[in-house]
Amino acid sequence: MNKFLILLFPLFLSASPETTLAEMTLDQKIGQLFVAPACPSRGQDHWADWLKVLKDCRVGNAIVKQSDPITQVKFLNRLQAESEIPLLISADAEWGLAMRMSNTIAFPRNMTLGAIKDTNLIYLLGLEIGRQAKLVGIHMNLAPVADVNNNPLNPIIHMRSFGEDPKHVAACVSAYSRGLKAGGTLACAKHFPGHGDTQVDSHRDLPVINHRLSRLEAVEFVPFKQAIDEGIDALMTAHLYVPSIDPVLPTSLSVPCLKLARENLHFKGLIVSDALNMKAVAARYSPEEVAILARKAGCDLLLYGDHMGPNVDEILQETIPRAFKALKSAYLAYELDMDELNESVLRILRAKESVEKTLPIGNLMQALHSEEAVSLKKELFQEAVTLLGEASFPIPENTAYLSFGENDVLAREFKDVPLESAERVVIAIHQKEALTSEVLSLIDSLGDRAIVCFFATPYALKPARAILVGYENDPDAQQAVLNVLLGRNEASGHLPVSVGGL
Repeated sequence: MNKFLILLFPLFLSASPETTLAEMTLDQKIGQLFVAPACPSRGQDHWADWLKVLKDCRVGNAIVKQSDPITQVKFLNRLQAESEIPLLISADAEWGLAMRMSNTIAFPRNMTLGAIKDTNLIYLLGLEIGRQAKLVGIHMNLAPVADVNNNPLNPIIHMRSFGEDPKHVAACVSAYSRGLKAGGTLACAKHFPGHGDTQVDSHRDLPVINHRLSRLEAVEFVPFKQAIDEGIDALMTAHLYVPSIDPVLPTSLSVPCLKLARENLHFKGLIVSDALNMKAVAARYSPEEVAILARKAGCDLLLYGDHMGPNVDEILQETIPRAFKALKSAYLAYELDMDELNESVLRILRAKESVEKTLPIGNLMQALHSEEAVSLKKELFQEAVTLLGEASFPIPENTAYLSFGENDVLAREFKDVPLESAERVVIAIHQKEALTSEVLSLIDSLGDRAIVCFFATPYALKPARAILVGYENDPDAQQAVLNVLLGRNEASGHLPVSVGGL
């Protein structure tokens, strides 16, 4: 047996959450609020930084970044053993562990999933991601994205959204979340109150949304409300400036915003801040101010996340210690409410009590790459393939093939047919940048003979007689489109967003 595949340090509370809370010091309670970045692939200095924040700030939670499965299991075994109260481990695994971890399966992005008509497949995806998360010590997936992407120029949500129809997004969020829960992993809908209609990346600056509250309730809130009604475990805030909600503070630091979640939408679970080191807030407030404002607003978990070495070092060595000291001073001076602190800590302890307590023993890499998981990925891409326009399949023998962009895996499937004599011409576009004016002119010149196979964001689509949308340039997406071309499968997907002229 692999010596690293041992039981994870038992994740248990010595007593009930209520009894544990009653025995905790103020330092321990404040420490439970923090989620710090853990990068298992980094060296001994990173480990030393973690030991220090555990000792000095009693940090109670981690978000894992940059690793591989076995390295992460080793790291978390050691980390849990050092923590006086078990750590709640979270991760960004929106399209699976591969979003943050090497040597794992990258499942389709949400926009691709939004093209699938059968949401039960999305439930099965959530189930599989939940299963895989448990294998590597992750208790909470910071997913699904519940944002309704109704702005084609959105630089940060985009393919991370299930689409632009609030009800369809809500159905997908529901299916994914239920799957995660059935797989034994906590789900966290993000980014409340809705990050879909922005043109600014909140990692870089503070986006502004000028919609009235009535519009937000009719569109942006819909997926969050359904997720809350169905008992989702956690909700992540967004860094947005929405004057109709709060004319002063960003939504992640806003009492009125989080009251909407608690009082209007009746959310009872954990409220997690988006990363408080993002420039949308960090460029405007000091670490001390950010932490205090986030607590006043009602954030249970104060998340600090990054994967760049210097930024991670700064978070662990400076930002969290400064925030911890500021919160402690504020509680000792009665500037922050102690009862609210106890309520937050109790919610956190209850979340820790409900998660799976040990890692299974077995062949980790084989378990992560199971036949069922590999097959599910293929099926998801197949069911997402969308036909726009008209075309008959299978394509004829004398079909020519042209490819534009990188990482083409289809060329070997086609015979060398001269363009001039070809009955049909398949034109594969592998990145949106490859759809140049010259390529568009070529497609136009081919008229009814052209079948465009598009492996990129649907927002970049241009009108053509027949388009097969694969959504991503993954080899399995390309194979799925080929299966349609050859008449093996039908194109059963639907476009999850509006595209001009299509």
